[in-house]
Amino acid sequence: MSEPIGAYLKRERELRRISLSELSEQTRIKTEYLEAIESDRFEKIPGMTFARGYLKAYASYIGLSADEVLLRFEGLLKQLGGQENLGAVSEPSHRNFWLVTFLLLILSAAGIILWLRK
Repeated sequence: MSEPIGAYLKRERELRRISLSELSEQTRIKTEYLEAIESDRFEKIPGMTFARGYLKAYASYIGLSADEVLLRFEGLLKQLGGQENLGAVSEPSHRNFWLVTFLLLILSAAGIILWLRK
């Protein structure tokens, strides 16, 4: 079995003598999320979209191929049968929120226009 992604990233970071605090400061990722990544506790990260973004930023900063790291992560997800097995919280649907907000704005504007025409 191949090395877990968290252990791989931690080893590579330590080889480059980059501290977690430096990595956190430069990538603007909370230290607790970096620790979660390095211990393969992706359920501590708020959604798989964030996990992918954090992995990409982490890899890029320490000089690894972000694409390679993301491929490893996707392989892990497939091996475990999807993100549910990582304990990840399902991602909120921001798309629906913005759609409803947009529709409410349109309806409000139409109401104001009709009211002003009277």
